[in-house]
Amino acid sequence: MTGAWAACLLVSFLLPSCLPTPHRGRHHPPEPHAEAYHMSRDPFDPHRDSEEFRRDAPDDKREFTRRESEDDPMVVQTKKGKVRGISLTAATGKKVDAWLGIPYAQKPLGNLRFRHPRPGDKWDGILNTTTQPNSCVQIIDTVFGDFSGATMWNPNTPLSEDCLYVNVVVPKPRPTGAAVMVWVFGGGFYSGTNTLEVYDHNILVSEENIILVSMQYRVASLGFLYFGTPDVPGNAGMFDQMMALQWVHDNIAAFGGNPNNITLFGESAGAVSVSLHLLSPLSRNLFSQAIMESGSATAPWAIISREESLLRGLRLAEAVGCPHERHEVSAAIDCLKKKDPVDLVNNEWGTLGICEFPFVPVIDGAFLDESPSRALANKNFKKTNILMGSNTEEGYYFIIYYLTELFRKEENVYVNRQEFLRAVTELNPYFNSISRQAIVFEYTDWLNPDDPVSNRDSLDKMVGDYHFTCNVNEFAHRYAETGSTVYMYYYRHRTVANPWPSWTGVMHADEINYVFGEPLNPTKSYTAQEVDLSKRIMRYWANFAKTGNPSQSPNGVWTPTFWPPHTAFGREYLTLDVNSTATGRGPRLKQCAFWKKYLPQLQQQTRTGYADITATLVVAKSRRQNVAKPPSDDEDIHRARSIPIPVPAPVVIFSEPLVLFQMTSRTSRLARTAPTGRARCDGRRAALPACWWCRRWRRSERGPSNAQEDPPRGVPLKRIRN
Repeated sequence: MTGAWAACLLVSFLLPSCLPTPHRGRHHPPEPHAEAYHMSRDPFDPHRDSEEFRRDAPDDKREFTRRESEDDPMVVQTKKGKVRGISLTAATGKKVDAWLGIPYAQKPLGNLRFRHPRPGDKWDGILNTTTQPNSCVQIIDTVFGDFSGATMWNPNTPLSEDCLYVNVVVPKPRPTGAAVMVWVFGGGFYSGTNTLEVYDHNILVSEENIILVSMQYRVASLGFLYFGTPDVPGNAGMFDQMMALQWVHDNIAAFGGNPNNITLFGESAGAVSVSLHLLSPLSRNLFSQAIMESGSATAPWAIISREESLLRGLRLAEAVGCPHERHEVSAAIDCLKKKDPVDLVNNEWGTLGICEFPFVPVIDGAFLDESPSRALANKNFKKTNILMGSNTEEGYYFIIYYLTELFRKEENVYVNRQEFLRAVTELNPYFNSISRQAIVFEYTDWLNPDDPVSNRDSLDKMVGDYHFTCNVNEFAHRYAETGSTVYMYYYRHRTVANPWPSWTGVMHADEINYVFGEPLNPTKSYTAQEVDLSKRIMRYWANFAKTGNPSQSPNGVWTPTFWPPHTAFGREYLTLDVNSTATGRGPRLKQCAFWKKYLPQLQQQTRTGYADITATLVVAKSRRQNVAKPPSDDEDIHRARSIPIPVPAPVVIFSEPLVLFQMTSRTSRLARTAPTGRARCDGRRAALPACWWCRRWRRSERGPSNAQEDPPRGVPLKRIRN
C-alpha cells in the first residue's frame, strides 16, 4: 500500500511538467527565420495557451475547472473545443465580447504549404483566444517610408505561415439569432490582414448590434501558387476563406449568431473574393447575401489563366534557386516547400501592367468551374440580394505607385499632353496602338486638351473605370437582369484629415473607415458631418445584413433617405457623401460602355498579331517549352482583357535576342533599344522591382516565354495595395 501511494505521489510530481506551457499553444515556437516576421510596432502577444484538465487532480479540482467553464460567460463551446474570449470597450465606450484567433484549420506548415486547408483537430480544455492572431506571410510596403497613408495597410501582428484563424466580436448583452457579417480583407491577393486598426470591429458591432467575424487567409504565392498538382492545386487562399465560412456556419450559433443569416462583405480583392464565392458551386450556400466594395470577379486583375499562373510559379522557382523547367515541376514543388516563406514573397513580385498582381485565383475546375464572364452570362451564380459600389477616384492610388516619377505625392501634379499620351500607353500595355488611340480620344477633355489638371484627372478616371468602376457596374447589371435585388452606391466624400494630397480626391478604400465606424472614435480627427456619414453607412450595411434592404431595419423603421434598388433598366445608385443623398443612373455609363462594348470589338477587329502589342517586350534565347493554346475557360479570360490568344502552332525559339528594352527614369516608359544581349533596369521604383519578369515575355497569352534572365538582387520591393 505504501508503494502504491509513493507511485501516486511520483506521478503527481512528474505530470505537471508535461502540461502545455504558455509558449506551446496554438502557435509554434519561433522558427529559425522568425525574426524577419516580427514587426517592431506589434502590440500583441502571439502566443496562446490552453487549459488542460489534469486527469490526476483531485475530484474537487476537476469539478471546479468544469464549473468555472460553465459559469464563465466568456467560455464558448465550439465544434472543436472550448474557447475563452475577452471583454473589450469600443472607442465610443460601449462594451463588446471578442474571441480573437480561433483556429479554423490545421496549420499549413511543412508538406501542407500550398495545399488546400485541412480541418483542424479537436482540443481538450479551454483555448484562450484573447489576443490578435498572426498575419499571413507577405511583403511590407516601404515605398513611402513611414507615411501613414501607406503604412496603415501594413500588417500589425507577426507574420507567420501559422495564420489560419478567425476573430469573432459580439455585442453586449449577448444576442440570440443576431445577423452575422463576415469580413474579407483586400490587398491584391498578395497582402492584407484582418487585424488592421482601420478594420476595428468594436464600433460597428456595438452600434448596430450585429456579430462581426473576420478571417485570415493565405496570400501571395503561399495562398495562390498554382501547378495543377495535388501538392499545389491553386486557390488555396480561396479554400481558406471557404473553410472559415464553413466554421462560421457551424459555430456562430454558439456565439449568439444566426447561421442562416450570414452576410459576406469585402473590399477590393476582398470584394473580388466575395463575388467569386457567389459564383463558386462549393461556397455559395455558406452565406446569405453579399456586399462588395470596389471590386468584382470581372475585373481584369481578378483572375489569370492557368498557363500564366504556372509560368509565374516556375519563374518564382527560378528566382529562389529551385528547378524551373516545365518537366521539373515536381522537383520545383519539393524545393519551394523548403524555402523560407519570406524569400518566396520577396522574390515573387513582378508585373508589367498597373493593377496586376503575381499570384491570384485561377479557374481550377473545383472552386471555380468556369470563367466569371461565362458564369454571369449563364446565370450560374447564387441568386440573392447584393450591395456593391465604387469610389470616385479609384485610380490614383495605383498610379502613384506605378508612375512614381510623374505622380509625386509630395507636390502638386500637372500632366502635359505628351506626358498624358505616354502614360496612356504605359497604363494600357495589353491594347494595340489603334485601341490606345481610342482610349486617348475617350479620355481627352476636348474643350481643354492641353489642360494639365484635366489630363491628370483623366488618367485617374481611365484606370479607375477599367479596373474597378465598370466591373462593379457589369456585375451588378448581370445580377439585376436575373431579377435579384441589387443596391449600388457611389462614394464621393474625401475625409478632411486624409493624409494623401488633395488632388487624389476620394481614393480606393477611402470608404472603409466609415463602414467600420472610425469617425465615431473621439481620438480621431473627424468632423461632425463625417461622424453622421459613418453612422449612415453603418446603418445601411447593418440593415442590409439584417433584412436584405439597406433602407429598412428589422423592426420596420426606414432610414431618412430611401435607397432605390438598382434595376437592369434604370441602373439606379445612391450617392454616399456628407452633403448629398442624391440618386443617379450609372455611374459612368458612357465610359463603361466604351470599355465593355466598344473597345473589345475594336481590339478584335484591328488585331494584326503580336507585333503591334508586344513590340516593347523581350524575345530572347530560352530552353523553355512553347506555350500551348489555353483551354476554353482561359480563352474567356483573354477575351475579357482584350488579349490575343496564342496560336496553337509551335512558336519559333530564337537563338539570338531580337527586341530588348530598358526602363528610363521618366515615367519608366518603355523604349526600343538595339540588341545588346541583356536588357537593363534603370528606373527607380516605377521600373518595377522584379523587372526580370518583363524580360521574358511574361504574358504567355501574347507570345512565347523566351527570355532567360537572372533576377536582380537587392532591389527594393514596391507595394501596390488592392
